[in-house]
Amino acid sequence: MSLVDRGAVTLLHALRRLAYDLGHLTGWRRWACAFLAGALSVLALPPIHFPPILFLTFPILVWLLDGLERELALQPRGRRKMLRAAAAIGWWFGFGYFQLGLYWIGFAFMVDADKFGFLMPFAVIALPAGLALFTMAAAMLARLFWWRGYARIVVLAVSWVIFEWLRGHVLTGFPWNLIGESLTSSDALMQWAALTGVYGLSLIVMLIVAAPAAF
Repeated sequence: MSLVDRGAVTLLHALRRLAYDLGHLTGWRRWACAFLAGALSVLALPPIHFPPILFLTFPILVWLLDGLERELALQPRGRRKMLRAAAAIGWWFGFGYFQLGLYWIGFAFMVDADKFGFLMPFAVIALPAGLALFTMAAAMLARLFWWRGYARIVVLAVSWVIFEWLRGHVLTGFPWNLIGESLTSSDALMQWAALTGVYGLSLIVMLIVAAPAAF
């Protein structure tokens, strides 16, 4: 076996082990992992522009959702419990994503802190918590149609983009920190926006970066 082949086998084994460990997390450990994955995903967006981090964070989201299969099989009324758990995973992922991505909004309220400082907790906690409802809904919808192999990646990508679009339009919309913006670091890659728009970029990103979970 060549060095390249051994490296591929080692990587595949590591991915399987990581998927197994993440799938068996429960309670606060599962939520903390989702929060951390969401928070790290922000590194792909401006001004950091490090899209490769998404090849780690979105497979983590997939593997956390994979782990809910045991709850469906072992628990009475497992489907309802599974959807609640999927909602929690999606919400914590989104809360980490929006809290780390939008923390700077709070600074605006400190310009005239005597008048507006009391609004800072809303900006740094309540706003991300509310926006995370969209990722929560995306995770729940995806888990309803969860299939094996790469098909579940497609389901998650489509569900994510549906609720990203809704986030950009509901109640006048809040289309900030769309995952498609991670491609703006490359002049060549973001040319796809001319054909697909930013939501099309989000779909392309999701189909690619979550693909390692298919292995």
